[in-house]
This record gives sequence, structure tokens and C-alpha cells, in this order.
Amino acid sequence: MSSKSVLEHFTVPDDFQNGNTFKGKCMHCGTLISGSYKVTSNFVTHMKRKHRDLYILHSENKEIQPTLTQCIKKSVKYSPSDPKQLEMTNALIMFIAGDLLPLSIVESEEFKNLMEKADTKYQVPSRKHLSSKLLHEKSVEIKNNLVNTLKRAESVCLTIDLWSSRQMRGFLGITGHFILDWAMKSVMICCKRFKGRHTAESIRSEYEEVVTSFEIGFKIAAIVSDNASNMVKAFSIPGFDDFKVDHESSDEEIDDVDKEIEDDQSDDLHLSDCLPKHSRCFAHTLQLVVKDGLKDCSPHLKTVITKASNIVSFVRKSIIASEILEDYKRLQAANATRWNSQLHMICSVLNVPELELDKIDCKTKLSSYERKLLSELCTILEPFDKATVLVQGEKTVTASLPIPVTLGLKHQLKLISVDYNYPRFKTRWCETEQIDQCLAVVKDKLSQVPTSSEPPCDQNSPPCKRAKNDDLFSFMPAPSVERKRNPSGISVSSEMDDYLSDNCIDMSKDPLLYWHSNCQRLPRLAKLAVQYLAIPATSAPVERLFSTAGKTFRPERCRLADGTFEKLMMVKCNGKMLK
Repeated sequence: MSSKSVLEHFTVPDDFQNGNTFKGKCMHCGTLISGSYKVTSNFVTHMKRKHRDLYILHSENKEIQPTLTQCIKKSVKYSPSDPKQLEMTNALIMFIAGDLLPLSIVESEEFKNLMEKADTKYQVPSRKHLSSKLLHEKSVEIKNNLVNTLKRAESVCLTIDLWSSRQMRGFLGITGHFILDWAMKSVMICCKRFKGRHTAESIRSEYEEVVTSFEIGFKIAAIVSDNASNMVKAFSIPGFDDFKVDHESSDEEIDDVDKEIEDDQSDDLHLSDCLPKHSRCFAHTLQLVVKDGLKDCSPHLKTVITKASNIVSFVRKSIIASEILEDYKRLQAANATRWNSQLHMICSVLNVPELELDKIDCKTKLSSYERKLLSELCTILEPFDKATVLVQGEKTVTASLPIPVTLGLKHQLKLISVDYNYPRFKTRWCETEQIDQCLAVVKDKLSQVPTSSEPPCDQNSPPCKRAKNDDLFSFMPAPSVERKRNPSGISVSSEMDDYLSDNCIDMSKDPLLYWHSNCQRLPRLAKLAVQYLAIPATSAPVERLFSTAGKTFRPERCRLADGTFEKLMMVKCNGKMLK
């Protein structure tokens, strides 16, 4: 308790003159204590002895003046090269890019206060320094790490597409997919501004520039895009020959693929000799099939679908109706760009009991017959929806799915899977007359694989979990229990025979785990598996990339510079994977 503050507990006489001794009256007990402004020890002693609780309370609340050392220590900030400053700045960049936050957050007083509380020595970078230097350095670091990772891959498959932002700025997106240490890897190659007309020549020119900068031009195994004419033409011009195989072709037309492959001969095994340079997105093709089917359905069914859509629209716009149905899942609206959103819309209506729908004040009603009609439509379309979801997987093998999916959908509308190099099915999806043709093609390619070249067999690589879709492949014979076999030689024929003599693996198992375990026993086939199985069946990965880009270009960030956007996307999409 200071000498000045202790006098607050005593009454000073009105005729007191500064510097003289006076008798102060204690406000708490009325005792008169002698003292002066300069000598207050008597007042302090009285408070200690007679009013100790007040003395202690007053002492605890007293502000203690910091020492000079404490002031200096508090004011010192980390230097720009200090490891702690660099660590926190790196975390800040990942936080902003990862959560799609505006760069202006570093100018927020509340954010600065938060960082001050977290670490008083940390210097929050300015917005200009963050965007012009720090973000650039981080994106360059991540890109260099990505280039080094791609160098380790034996082959790379790409998905490519074009996208326009809300401000009608065009962008080219490319994603890369490869198998490394028997694990599927997916990365963003680029999401860059695309100016001018979207012609095939312009697309090809931008593509060549990108793959050259990443040093992967000679490693491209396949390019997957949607069915847009400019994309198809871009990779069908000289140097980008396409097999020109239509996914909608019949079973008999599959033989044409074998003939195309057999005509492609080379002394050395190169991926462009084994696979088409360009492949159309299977999900887009499947969507066209469903849309064409819905267009050809009866007028009455179209009317019933419209009624279901009107009910959804009414409920989503009515507070009272929404409250009545709040115990059920929210009714889903259809999306013009995705056919299965219409299926989900119908299913959401059918999930609500008829009696509950009758409670809402909607003029549009569904009869019991119409509900049954919609239920039957859902039964027909659900296998297509399941197939669409399955082939769009990004962390799983989808390259082998289109043909079995097509056959499975045709065979009582049951789902998907694979080609010869997919150990779940092998030749189970083939008819007897097709097996010999398939084996001849694979044997020809195996003869070109050097026996000394074996893919990496990392014993520490963790297996991936797979979802079960056994019902999709019920048209194929069920696999037996897997059994181990001894090496049967190094010739092409013996390696193929050894592979075919193995039982197909269970649907719950990862095919890459099979090749991880058998890459030494089946070196040629394992090498082909690395090349084939990394190819995405659809262009869904690049479409997911554009979904992230759309969130980055929110309306309040419409003035985001192209260069800053590209750097943010590089950090957002590749930062975590390359740690």
C-alpha cells in the first residue's frame, strides 16, 4: 500500500496546511492517527494492525510497475529469420489458404489482438508483404516439392477441364494422379487463368506449357476430360491421338480396342504405347445415358416428376411447411448440372410419409399410384447413381471400372468394375470368347516389359480401406478364398498363368495391396498395374478442384488477382499432402 493510497482511508482536517503534521481520522474505526503527507508510516501501521483484511485487499489490487528489463523484454519482437517467427508465419499461410480466408485478415484488429495474446513477440506480416512475398515463396516451395514427387512416379495420369468464375474469368484446371509406394496419390497440377477463345489449339498450347514446367511431358499415361468437343479435339490432333472409342458402344465394339492396341508397337515400354492419350469421362457419358432415358420416358411420368419438384419447391419456401416436416430430412432440390440430384430429390419426397405430406398446405399432391411410380423409378435409377459415385472415387482405383460397370448395369442394373489388371475380377467379367483376345493383348504388352525393371515394393506402405459394393458385381462368379502361390518362373506366359491361377481378391480389399504383396512374384504385371490403375475413370477430380476455386472466388473476393489466386490454390490443394 503506497503512502498516497493509504490516506484514502483517513479524513484530513480542513485547516490542514501542506507539509505540516496533522491528525487523520480513520474512516473505518474513528481512531485519530498523527502523521503527514511525507511521513505516512503511522497510517500504514494502523491499517496493518486494525484493518488487515482491507490492507491486504488493497495491496493485491495495486498495480505493480514493471521493471525496465520487463518492459524491454516485452517490446522485443522476433527477427524475420527467427525460427519461431518463420514457423508461425508458415502456419498462418496454411491457415489462410487452407480455410479459404481473405488475406485482409492480417489487418483485422481482433486478429492482431489474438496473435498478441498467443505470442507477444510474434510480428504479424502486413497484407502486402503476405501477398507479394510470403505467399509467393510458399507456393514456389510447394511446387518444387511437387515436381520432385512427380519425378519419383513412373507415370502420371491427368484430368483436365475449363471453368469460369462468377466474374466470367476463364481458368484451366489440371490434376495429376499416380501410384507411389503402392498408394494412390492425387495432386493439383495447376488452376491458372485461361484467356481468349477456348479452342482446341489454345487448350493444347496451355497444356504443353504446364506439363513442360512440371517436367512430366514424357510421363503422361492418359488424359481424362469431359465430352466437350474442344477437349476431344485438343487431344486428337497430331501427337495426341485418341483411340476414338465411344463409351456408349456395344459389347461387340470392345474388340476394336484390342485391335488398336495390337497395332501400336514399340521397342521400349512407354505408357503411350499401352494406353490412349485421351479418355472421355465415364461419369459424363453415364449422365448422358440417363438424361436421354428420362427424355424418352412417358409424358405421365414426366408430369409426376414435375409434381414432386413442385412439392419440394413449396416446402423450401414455406416456413410453416418446413416446420411440419422438420422431423424428416430436408427435401433436396434438383440441380440442372447433375442428373442424380433429381433422383435424390424424388427419394427425399418419398422418405416423407404420405400422411405428413398431406398436412402441408400445398395444392400439388401425389396419389398413392404416383408415389409407387416414383418409387419404381428410384429402383431403376439407384444403380446408375451408385455407379456414378463409385467411378468418381479419387483415392481408390477406378481405371478398371467402366467396362464392368457398363456390363453390370446392363445385367439387371447391378454395378461395376474392372479390367484384366484389377485383381478383384481378372477375367470374370469376360465372356468365354473374349478371354483369349484379352490375354493376347496383355501378353503382347508383357513381352515389352524388361524383366529387371520392377516397381518399388515398400513393405511399410499402409493398406487403404475400400467400401463394399459386392452387389454391383453379382453377375460375375464369386471369388474363392485367396491362397498363396510360389513363384512360377520369369517367362511372360508363366507369369500370366501364375496371376490367373490366384483367386480373385475380396471386394473389401484394396487392389494396390494385392500388388504390393505380389510385385516381386509378378514384376511385369505389377509394372503394368502401376501404369494402368492410376488412371481416373472420370474427370471428377478436376471438377472438385473447381468447386474449391469457386469458394475462393466468393462475391466479397471478386477482385482477387489471378496470380494470388493461383498461389492460394497451390497451397490449399497441395500443402498438406507434400508435408
